[in-house]
Amino acid sequence: MSGVQQRVLVIDDDFMIANLHGKYINQQEGYKLIGVAKNFEETMSLSSELNPDLLLLDVYLPDRSGLEVLRDIRSRNLPCDVILITAATEINIIEEAFRLGIFDYLIKPFRLDLLKETLKKYSQYKFHLLSSSQLDQNFVEGLKKYRAPKSHAEEQMPKGLDLRTLERVKQSLIQDSQLRSAAQIAQIAGVSRSTARAYLDYLIEQEIAEEFLQYGTVGRPQRLFRLK
Repeated sequence: MSGVQQRVLVIDDDFMIANLHGKYINQQEGYKLIGVAKNFEETMSLSSELNPDLLLLDVYLPDRSGLEVLRDIRSRNLPCDVILITAATEINIIEEAFRLGIFDYLIKPFRLDLLKETLKKYSQYKFHLLSSSQLDQNFVEGLKKYRAPKSHAEEQMPKGLDLRTLERVKQSLIQDSQLRSAAQIAQIAGVSRSTARAYLDYLIEQEIAEEFLQYGTVGRPQRLFRLK
C-alpha cells in the first residue's frame, strides 16, 4: 500500500474538532488532508473541486443535515466514500446512512484509535479493490471483510433482543474507555441489570465488547466491560 495516498475532506462545523481530525488524518500513513468544510455549501463546492477519496462527515451542520450532503453526493455520482462522524445516535439516521452506502459510522465522543482502526480498514479495502485482477466471489468476500457491518435493519438479532436497546447499551460503553460493571451500564442505558447483561453477552459474542474479571478479597470476581 506504499505510495498510495487517500485524499480526505473533513466536514464539521466545530472548528476545533475539524482541525483535530484533520491533523490526525495527516499523521496516518497513506492519508492526506486536502480540505476542511463547515457547512453544506462548502462541502459540495470542495467535493466537486478537489475530488476527495474520502469524506469525514458530521451529521449536524448549521445549514443542512449531513445526510443531505450524502444524498447530494450520491445523486451527483461523485466518486468518494464517507465515514460519518457524529453525535447522532437515532436509529433512523444510522439506518439511512448505511442505506446511502457509508463506509463506517463513528459516534462522538470516541477514542482516536477507533478512527485509526477505521482508516486502516479503509486503506485495506481500497488496496484490495485495486489490486485484484480476478473479479470473482472470493474477491467480493474479501471486500466485505473491510466494510462496516450491515445496516441495523439488516442485522439478525437473537430472540428477545432489539436494536434500540442494543444501541443504548453500546452508547453507555462508547462514552469513554473506562471499565464498567453491568449495574453501571444498566443505569446509564436505563435498563434492568439482567437486560444489560443479556446485551453485553451479545456484544462480547460479536467481538464488539470485551470482559474483564476484577478479583476482590472475598466473593466472586466482578465482571467489567468496555468496547474493544
